[in-house]
Amino acid sequence: MFERFTRDARTVVVSTQELCRSLGADEIRPVHLLLALSEDDSGARDVLAAHGLTPDAVAEAIGAPRAAPSAPLGDDDAAALRSLGIDLDAIRAAVDKQFGEGALEGAGSTPGATGRDDETDVEDDEEDFAPGRFGVGGHVRFGRGAKKVLELSLREAIRQHSREIRSEHIALAVLRTDDEAVRMLLGTLGVDVRALRADLEGRGRRSA
Repeated sequence: MFERFTRDARTVVVSTQELCRSLGADEIRPVHLLLALSEDDSGARDVLAAHGLTPDAVAEAIGAPRAAPSAPLGDDDAAALRSLGIDLDAIRAAVDKQFGEGALEGAGSTPGATGRDDETDVEDDEEDFAPGRFGVGGHVRFGRGAKKVLELSLREAIRQHSREIRSEHIALAVLRTDDEAVRMLLGTLGVDVRALRADLEGRGRRSA
């Protein structure tokens, strides 16, 4: 499944890993993906911000401190991300080219149809994680809710007849997942979920 992710969608996953590390989270949850989506320079960020889901607003709503940059990802982390189909070196090279050498290292959490059964794809990829912070023996792993978001992002892409999974699809999946923390956050910020969904879908169609 992860080979379908566009570069900005993969960057969101990387940023979420670093974010959870800096927060000392015991697992990756849907609200962490939402916070990373609001921070990263992705297709979903501006749409989220227009509906009040800015990095500061989301961080405050979930009680997350605006943490200092974390230490850069190591070799074990890169190997674990490769098991997701995410080439950390390629992302670093692209960010360095755009923003200057070492930009990703200093960014911390504040910047980014196969025919197989969708649910099995996510479970299989999780089992294939290499040792490291995100693997079976690591410190931060995808919780049930976050894995569900990744699964639903594929469904959102298919629903919109897209061959790729973009950051907008991840954002739509976060809205679609039945996660209490996400519901509370959206309610606290007074977000019109139906309008937000419509705007994300519109952005996705324009990006296709």
